[in-house]
Amino acid sequence: APGALPAPVRADAGLRALDEALLRAAEAFDGAGDQEPSARRRASAGQLLRRVAGPAGREYGVRVGLSFGASAAVAQALHPLHWYWLPATAVFLVKPDLGPLASRALCRAAGTVAGAVLFAGLAAVLPDPLGLVALVAVCGALIPIATRHFAAQTAVVTVLVLSLVMVGGEPQASWSRITETLLACAIVLVAGHLPLPGGHRGGGVRVRLAVAHDAAHAYVRHVLSESGGDTRGTGDARDVRDARDARAVKGTAGAKGVDRHGRWALRREAYRTLAQARAAVDLAAAELPVLARHSDGSRHKTVVLERLVDATTACAVQVDDTGRVPEQHAERIGVLLAELAA
Repeated sequence: APGALPAPVRADAGLRALDEALLRAAEAFDGAGDQEPSARRRASAGQLLRRVAGPAGREYGVRVGLSFGASAAVAQALHPLHWYWLPATAVFLVKPDLGPLASRALCRAAGTVAGAVLFAGLAAVLPDPLGLVALVAVCGALIPIATRHFAAQTAVVTVLVLSLVMVGGEPQASWSRITETLLACAIVLVAGHLPLPGGHRGGGVRVRLAVAHDAAHAYVRHVLSESGGDTRGTGDARDVRDARDARAVKGTAGAKGVDRHGRWALRREAYRTLAQARAAVDLAAAELPVLARHSDGSRHKTVVLERLVDATTACAVQVDDTGRVPEQHAERIGVLLAELAA
């Protein structure tokens, strides 16, 4: 265990807040018990059920069904004996945790073609079958390195699969894998971008931004009032009025008392939802241009929300130090709220 460290003496309120945050983080990492992880697991199970039954889960299920059904029908029409490869590839590509749909489909297609060309060149010079066995071993060793990029991983796996198929004595089936992969990429691009009934483009981004907007405004209201009790009502008009009236609010925080735990919970929620909104915006921006246009302006709004939460945190530090909402922080928050309301 580490020994005792001398506590730094800080004259600035921001540095003192930093020291306190680092101390709380050290205590959290040092004294984490066994009950918190189990509570997190129970909460994550409930969140998983809500996610599956929610709009995003239902949309994902529909797109998986469309991709599987279309790819299975095409595979049955091409060659009923080995029909499983095409739908398996399509369902794998639809997975939303692999990055933007267009990017992963194009990377899969490019990696498959590059791997097939590389395999053709190596198979022409390597002795059979020892050369193919050595190629399988080398590809297996390269997989951990190739995971750094989806296209590189696909190329290595393609060489590996084609080598195994050739060793197994089915050379005619090896090249059909390339055609099936390219067909699966095309099917996924179409099924993944079809407009669904009741859905709208950019909906995931707008939902994330709306949640981040509400969390940020709740955090702002709490810090400006420091009452910890009145968080009812949302909307830009009220928040702008709160910011404009911040001068009247100054000096009341000390009288009402500071609810630090409530404020910390609101701050964590604001930053967490902002991170999710930022990830959704970046994901949408990396899609095809015709789809990325539906999320235009979302990045700017996310940046403004991040600045608002940062300014609110700086204001909270000064409230802890002086018991008042400083003039410059109130004006900064008011400007950012007005920019969001515009």
